[in-house]
Parts: sequence; C-alpha cells; structure tokens
Amino acid sequence: MRVKVESIVEFVMRTDELSQASELTLFRGQALQGGLLPGIARKDSSKDTTNEEKHVLEQLQLQGASLLREVGPTMLDIMVLAQHYGLKTRLLDWTSNPLAALWFACSDYQKGDAFVYALEADTFLEKNVYQKDPFRTAKTRAFQARLNNDRIVAQEGWFTLHRYSSKTNSFVPLETNTEMKGHIHRLRVPEDKRSTLLKSLDRHGVNARTLFPDLGGLCRHLNIRHQLA
Repeated sequence: MRVKVESIVEFVMRTDELSQASELTLFRGQALQGGLLPGIARKDSSKDTTNEEKHVLEQLQLQGASLLREVGPTMLDIMVLAQHYGLKTRLLDWTSNPLAALWFACSDYQKGDAFVYALEADTFLEKNVYQKDPFRTAKTRAFQARLNNDRIVAQEGWFTLHRYSSKTNSFVPLETNTEMKGHIHRLRVPEDKRSTLLKSLDRHGVNARTLFPDLGGLCRHLNIRHQLA
C-alpha cells in the first residue's frame, strides 16, 4: 500500500486497515522516503562495521559504567539503550503505536513530505533474541524491546536488528530486502499537512512530553507548542 494521508482521521483509518491484515504491525515515521537502514549503515551501507560497533559498545560500557547500572546484562540490552540515546547501531527503531510513528515523521524539521512505514512483522519476529549474539543473526529480524526504561515504555518501542550480508557485501535496506519488501507499506504526509497533524496529535496526548518523559522531552514540547523551535 502506498497512500497519501492528510488528516489524523484518515491516518487512523488507514493504519487500522493495515493492522487487520497482520497480528503484529510495526510503524516507523521519518522525514525521508525509503532508506530503511540502521544508523550505522546510512553513511556507507557497504561497510562491515561489526568490529567498530563492538569496540564502541565496549567503550560505552567502560566510560558509562555509572550510567548503566539499571541496564540488562546482555550486549543487546546495551545496544537498545545506546540506540535510544543517539549512538549509531545496527538497530532501527519501530513502534507498535502508529500515532507515535506519525509524530516522529511530522516533527522532523526537514522540508518536504513525511512518511510512515508499516511492517507486517509476524513472520519476522525473533524470539529469545536477548539470549543470542546480535552480531551473528542470520537474517534481519524484528524484536520487542525489554520495557526497562521510560522512553521505550512511552514510545512502545520495537526494533529491527539488521545484519551485514556477506552475499551482497552490504546492509540491505528493508524496502529492497527480497524477503521483507512485500510486507512493507508506505503512508505519505504532504509537507503542508505536517503542522496540522502535529497539532491534532498534541490534542490527543501524543507529543514530545509524552514520548520523551523527562525534562528534555518537556522542553522540546514547550518549544513546539509555543513556536520557539
């Protein structure tokens, strides 16, 4: 499905239609069309970043030890938390809440249309993922994050864990992944509707304050509401 949506009512109707076709539908909002790649692969998708990622995560554990006391015990736990605070990893953020995805799409200040992607994730769900090495996954898969920090809880966070393909010598964007591309749908929000949709979302309790439940989120929310941003 590739459709244009111009109101929150239309968006809800479309995402409800998509959700009825799949037991688990995940959503991602972004200001750019396509490029469904994790942050570590966007600069150069042909680069195998495995060793670099491992080194950076080890440094995070060493330098951020006092900040990681409540984090789970596995490397994936560390990776999930790091992703939420801006470290580039092989994870790509998704949410089970389509309105949260719409907010992330429309709140990006890049010019142009915004996009929400929907992934029918049933057949790509990885179970017991925390017991496995995230650098040795055989295929790109979706997984549910542990609800162990406020941001993941508020954003109803899920992820896709991407792999570097030795066959193509690259990270493969989901929209061109032969196994997954037929299960991805795109909803486009015209540029001139983004501000209106953000106001509608705010009225329904979806904003920076609720999605980032800390002082930073509140300040971001006040910037947007009072047009300071």
